[in-house]
Amino acid sequence: MKPFYLALGLGLTTAMPAVAQQPADYQIALDLEHTTNDQVKVVIKTPPVKEAQATYVMPSVVPGSYSKKDYGRFVQSFVALDAKGQKLKVKQQGANVFIIDKGPSLARIEYLVNDTWDVKQDDGFIFQPGGTNFEAGKNFVLNHYGLYGYLEGYKMQPYQVTVAKPADLYGASSLAARRTTPTQDVFTAASYVELSDSPILYSRPDTASFSTGGARIAVSVVSETGAVKAAQVREIMRPMAEALTKYFGQMPVPTYHFLMYFPSFNSPLASKNGGYGAMEHSYSSVYFLPEVPQEDRLRSMVQEVASHEFLHMLAPLNIHSREIGEFDFRNPKMSQHLWLYEGVTEYIAQLVQMRGGLSTPTEFRERMKGKIDKAAKHPSVSFTEMSRKILEAPYKDMYDNVYDKGALLGFLLDIRIQELSQGKQTLRDVLLALRAKYGPTRSFEDAALIPEVVALTNPAIQQFFDQYVIGSQPLPYAEYFDKIGWRYQATGRGTVKSFGRVGFRYDTGKNQFLVANAKPDQNAFGVQDGDVVVAVNGTPVTMANAEQLLRPLVEPSTAEAVRLQFQSGTAAAQERAATPREFEVEVKNAVEEVAAPTPAQLQLRNQVLKPLG
Repeated sequence: MKPFYLALGLGLTTAMPAVAQQPADYQIALDLEHTTNDQVKVVIKTPPVKEAQATYVMPSVVPGSYSKKDYGRFVQSFVALDAKGQKLKVKQQGANVFIIDKGPSLARIEYLVNDTWDVKQDDGFIFQPGGTNFEAGKNFVLNHYGLYGYLEGYKMQPYQVTVAKPADLYGASSLAARRTTPTQDVFTAASYVELSDSPILYSRPDTASFSTGGARIAVSVVSETGAVKAAQVREIMRPMAEALTKYFGQMPVPTYHFLMYFPSFNSPLASKNGGYGAMEHSYSSVYFLPEVPQEDRLRSMVQEVASHEFLHMLAPLNIHSREIGEFDFRNPKMSQHLWLYEGVTEYIAQLVQMRGGLSTPTEFRERMKGKIDKAAKHPSVSFTEMSRKILEAPYKDMYDNVYDKGALLGFLLDIRIQELSQGKQTLRDVLLALRAKYGPTRSFEDAALIPEVVALTNPAIQQFFDQYVIGSQPLPYAEYFDKIGWRYQATGRGTVKSFGRVGFRYDTGKNQFLVANAKPDQNAFGVQDGDVVVAVNGTPVTMANAEQLLRPLVEPSTAEAVRLQFQSGTAAAQERAATPREFEVEVKNAVEEVAAPTPAQLQLRNQVLKPLG
């Protein structure tokens, strides 16, 4: 999972192998035709239970989220029935567990489930890509773990989900599917783990696809105002997928589905804090991203988020520990290898974009510098310890660091592997070797991974893990960047362009953008807190273009003059033009290329960062 924040704070399967046509142990009926009050009815024919009491479990935590969600809180009117339709006694234990008496008599479970997108966006709100949305007659985002669970001890039994749905809605998913009638689909999965890993997006069809590296890549889009089309997203995805094909030689999976929901900026579903993003799955990923009208901004946003999620098809799909492969949705034991699942994934996502020509070497270096800045906000702790305890305080508040320090760990590890092997081995080679040994159906033991990486590379790599992954020593940026002809300084001098002290915020009640953190004598426009921003260079500021218009006022990249129209109090709107000035500033974590790198530095830099052929 990778969150993405729209910067309006401005202080701003193998196609899943088809399950043989035999009765599934779980037979679920899901009714999408008769939904009211954002509720869907679930009916489950259960497998035979031997225990005196049957325990039905809704997930507390799901793979990829690394925080407690408690999906059972969205279930209501829970009823357990025997074969004659007689009710069995049920006792709810906490949010997620239902204890059913006379377990061997259990034949059917029925309940209503509420969607997760329409509730208050407070601390308990579930990040949209990991939740459910029921919009009757229009679209349904179905993450299965938000709809149904499993009987304790029977998680790995086959599932069959029969969906009654409007005839004009199409269900996009990586699951094996039979479209039995225009109003009925039947999906099958070998276990609850596979089912929960395979979401479905129902909508009026807007789909597109292409092939690369032996894989069929499909895109399904819901765009609330129609501003974003699947064919448009396909063309954004294509160069990224082709770059991945060049990097790995071929795609690690034969098929992959991008399930994408684009809310309008004024949508009641839009994230109140500017948070958007995606949730990874083995053969698909679910996206919740704003309808950005500008083509270049849409491309940048989609590539940044999708490149990370797409790469999860390598880890944890093909490389995962038993904690992931046999995930315990009730009382999960977390793996110690977030440095791999999220950190290395994020590093390679950035690397492939640069080596594939989707970003420049300068942009790659600036992104690494940005990750150093963000990582510095967290205490230096053992990454393996943090991973194991990521659901607990204080580590749960450090989760964002898996994308920052985790990516830097991947970068430095790649440099070290290539240095020790004199360019004959890369981190990519190690990942492909692990994929060949394990793959989707075989898990490694959590404690065995690091020794295995060391055995595949060089004994000296053990010291790297001991110091920086298992240990908590600060990362050696200066030492490692010097190996590739980069210079790192914890504190340096530089120049920036600025209009002075000025920021912006959005007033949701008045639908206005206001000046924030500003005093008239400290910025070039003479604006102050609370002034209403009307237009920039004659273009009215709206939610759709605010990032494009206001970001250059906070972080100007050119010396061009800008005209800002604003209103103070009840006075008439006025317009002032200003040109940014250059200021000499102290720069933290400065990273730049060495002016005259040695042949050894240049050779290693080219090995690590060279463009893909």
